[in-house]
Amino acid sequence: MVKSGSRQRQMADVDHVRAETGRADDRFFRRTAAIAAVLSVFLAAGNLLTMLLAVRFDLDAVSNPLLLLRSGAAGAKLWRWSMILDLFGYYLLIIPLILYLRGTLRVKSPYWVDLCAYCLLAYCLIGALGAAILAMSTPPLIEAYVNAVPRQREILEPLANSYADTVYKAMWNLLAELFAATGWIGFGVLLRGEHGALGTMTFALGVACLVDAVGTIFQWQLFSVTALSIYLLLAPLWALCVGLRLLRAPLQIKTASSGRT
Repeated sequence: MVKSGSRQRQMADVDHVRAETGRADDRFFRRTAAIAAVLSVFLAAGNLLTMLLAVRFDLDAVSNPLLLLRSGAAGAKLWRWSMILDLFGYYLLIIPLILYLRGTLRVKSPYWVDLCAYCLLAYCLIGALGAAILAMSTPPLIEAYVNAVPRQREILEPLANSYADTVYKAMWNLLAELFAATGWIGFGVLLRGEHGALGTMTFALGVACLVDAVGTIFQWQLFSVTALSIYLLLAPLWALCVGLRLLRAPLQIKTASSGRT
């Protein structure tokens, strides 16, 4: 009996240590996700600034590869850094936050939460891949265009158009935005119960992505450009709000059945 009681106490102590370790790991991951989200805001802002500097604040040149080709050697360097900042600011650094939301929201509806999280992870992967392609492919084209003769420029211009159509229209504005719309709208609906403002902002991100994708499909450029502009400004603000909130405390989510957090 004594040995049995001692063994039970030892097992209870082990379980307690494991539970404490798990809670410590959860707190560390939450803070990591929050810090990464806050950091992403500054990198996203740097992306927008260096992009505009690269094209001398000519907004048409941002989406027009022929105008971008004329930005010169200085523009090529700025464009490369812009895409690297985009890679981290809008995509890679929000991955921990997506995983945190998945772990937190799964108590409400695990299958729907998994779907939303996987869609957002797909968005991050596709978006990051597109940014990496443009970071490595576009600057050499710009530099080659500077000293190219007219016949060489006739070759470079269709090539630049091809890269832009592949990344901007196919990867970013269509495929990635459809995944993002599904994920953000789903997370927004799940968050609105306990966190109304955050849920509404998340839902708005999804709507902007959806409008951008639909505008791309039907070639409604005004709708697409407007929705994308809203998303580019709202996404860093969302990351900042969620990141600062998680630095203070974890998100409290109630289950539909028990009502407990």
